[in-house]
Amino acid sequence: MTKGKSKAKSVAKKAVIGVLTAVLAALTALVVYIMVCNSQGKAASLFGTSVLKVVSGSMEPSIHEGDYIIVRKTDISKLREDDIICFYSNDSAIYGLPNTHRIVKVLDNGNFVTKGDANQSEDSVTVSADRIIGKYTGKAAFIKWINSFASLKKLILLGIIVTVTVAAVYEVRTITKTLAENKVEKEQKKEEEKQRLIRQAIDREKQKLYEEGYKPEKQETEENKESEAK
Repeated sequence: MTKGKSKAKSVAKKAVIGVLTAVLAALTALVVYIMVCNSQGKAASLFGTSVLKVVSGSMEPSIHEGDYIIVRKTDISKLREDDIICFYSNDSAIYGLPNTHRIVKVLDNGNFVTKGDANQSEDSVTVSADRIIGKYTGKAAFIKWINSFASLKKLILLGIIVTVTVAAVYEVRTITKTLAENKVEKEQKKEEEKQRLIRQAIDREKQKLYEEGYKPEKQETEENKESEAK
């Protein structure tokens, strides 16, 4: 492999490691952000999409307690009966907290009457357009899976450990590469020294032959020509 190709391969490896590290860091930050927001009773929103944790079984069996759901910002005028929406509740019992229920009626004033699938009666307080976070579109199974074995503190610690581990692996690879390059350099210097000693030995042998009267064939031929010329 040429030096240019080796350098290009090294740059490509560093780029891949850098991208993977960045993706891992971003994913860890996103999960932590979602869990922090949910622990504070807020919707974790990013680019019009929110992820929330369901804390009650009022939407059983459609949505279970402990599920993480995906809610997308939507055109309020397009909401219809049977849509599931997430909104900040005006109910005094859970005022200001996110609530996810199904629309059962759209009133003339634009408000929505909602009800949990598992509840016997409709919600006592209607939902106005300005309180709506978005429309339910599905579940975030990945977030639930992470949360199933890690508390928020453990998750933050895990993120730090993973980040440090990736950085450590990168450093180990760098050190290993440096050691390998040093080994090659030492081998090259050793070979150069070996060749130098061989040349020195040859030069000493030549010098010894010259001292004993040996003359190179070329020199002898030139001397013969000079003799014939005379």
